Amino acid sequence: MRKPAWTGLALALVMALSGVATAQERPRPNIVLIIADDVAFTDFGAYGSEIRTPNIDALARRGTLFTNYHATPMCAPSRAMLMTGIDSHRAGIGNLPETTPEEHRGSPAYLGRLHRDVPTIAERLRVAGYRTFMAGKWHLGHTPGSLPSARGFDRTFILDATGADNWEHRPYLPYYDRAEWFSDGEAVDQLPADFYSSEYLVERMTGYIDEASQQEGTAPFFAYLAFQAIHIPVQAPREYTMRYADRYHAGWQALREERHRAAVQRGIVPADARLGPMHPEMRDWDTLSAGEREWYARAMAVNAGMLEAMDHYLGQLIAHLRETGEYENTIFIVTSDNGPEGALPTASGAMRMWMWLVGYSRDIETLGERGSFAFIGPEWASASASPHHLFKFYAGEGGTRVPLIVAGPGVESGQMARQLALISDIPATIAAFAGTDAEGMTGRSLMPVLEGGEEPVYGPDEGFGVETAGRMAYFEGRWKILRNGPPLGDNRWRLYDLDADPGETTDLSTSDPERFAAMQAAYRQWAEANGVLDMPEGYDPIATLLEHSRAKIRARYWWAYLLAIAFVIGIVAAPVWFFVRVRRRRRATAPA
Repeated sequence: MRKPAWTGLALALVMALSGVATAQERPRPNIVLIIADDVAFTDFGAYGSEIRTPNIDALARRGTLFTNYHATPMCAPSRAMLMTGIDSHRAGIGNLPETTPEEHRGSPAYLGRLHRDVPTIAERLRVAGYRTFMAGKWHLGHTPGSLPSARGFDRTFILDATGADNWEHRPYLPYYDRAEWFSDGEAVDQLPADFYSSEYLVERMTGYIDEASQQEGTAPFFAYLAFQAIHIPVQAPREYTMRYADRYHAGWQALREERHRAAVQRGIVPADARLGPMHPEMRDWDTLSAGEREWYARAMAVNAGMLEAMDHYLGQLIAHLRETGEYENTIFIVTSDNGPEGALPTASGAMRMWMWLVGYSRDIETLGERGSFAFIGPEWASASASPHHLFKFYAGEGGTRVPLIVAGPGVESGQMARQLALISDIPATIAAFAGTDAEGMTGRSLMPVLEGGEEPVYGPDEGFGVETAGRMAYFEGRWKILRNGPPLGDNRWRLYDLDADPGETTDLSTSDPERFAAMQAAYRQWAEANGVLDMPEGYDPIATLLEHSRAKIRARYWWAYLLAIAFVIGIVAAPVWFFVRVRRRRRATAPA
């Protein structure tokens, strides 16, 4: 029997009103923002890595995985954008404070701390009724007014530096006098005896969430968990390192190719995208001595173990949220601040001397454990960034294209999003989840993508720039121009088609001169609007950091320099003294 038309209309009206009611009754979600430090595009298992990250991979299966998402090439500028939703120069952090040249210091775009009149996402969420917590690396200023405790976070345990030791309270670079840890705005002078960074940061965050839930009832929370993993020094519990003890003996080129194949197989990278060669200055694995190969294979094992340990402790937080009934109403956002770290600390004599003075060991048997200092170097960084070019500190895709995973209520599950996106889009997306305003942000909400939409976040003619420390890029649809400075760059602009060539293997600047010129003009306009300053002639951020560090070593360890000078004088003077003494004896015993 055919039902009257009004019956169908009535049913549709009831369902629509029911949907509205459900949407209105649905509680605002908790939001957990997780940033891993220096994690490369293919470092997570979900992106094709050999490293075991089961908890992050589970979030990727439950939610949306992005394949064309970008940060800046350096940590503090990326974190400024992550906290504010605007370009890092507008926020006041156009460069790392540690690598800012003297000529730029004091400029509004290079303050080394967030502008007071730029609201953070935590400040916006707190006004909207969220409880706000942070544990981990801040690096956006440690004056009383620029710590996160003064920028919208209710409870904090943070590090305001590029990094620190993961086992104990000490700095990892001679640039710092101390490890800059702060708890609720107060300097921390001592860490627990059993401290390990990933474990302890999760413990603090779990404690903040529990504490607030007991005191304040049903208000949602925003938890910003900023791990030190896998920043230098790479350090991990031995049990995690040894799981990879035999994994990396084939060398970095083999791993780069393996990661590329895995990413293609997962559909993350186009099958016909060429894997470019490593930079010409990268060492060939086979030219290393047997001892060097053993050391670097173990260092990469520590790196992998450190990331797996991070995932393990993140899993403890996720399990806790399940136990307390918060998991199903929590949005998880997992990302990285830039590409992998390619620094080679032992290339600097000053750094080697400092490591010796403070007692850091590079002994292979205890590498990654308390008192050790490990790093992966530029070649493993190139392998980790596969299939992309270069790594942290450079504007190539290896330095800027990083993982992004979003999961939780309202997010399409099992989805792979290929839209171009930028790290400043995250705060706008968080604001949309929380139902609060994003006024003044230049980043765009990714909600349409997360709900399954296929429309681009940025139209084909809508571009954006990225710059820090003289590393420059401009994105417009599938196109990108970039310019890298020394030591591995030549300050020359190049043009790439990222859809066809994400590895940046073929420069199109001469074959498409009109597009090349138009994008350079667009970059200049963007740079002027955001207060970007030209770098001084010959500027090199690594050299600048080392020079700043040398000055601090000389000031702090002047006695070591005096001892070294005395030793050299002694070596030179001893034979002279001996020669003079022998001459005198001969004269005294010579016949008259």
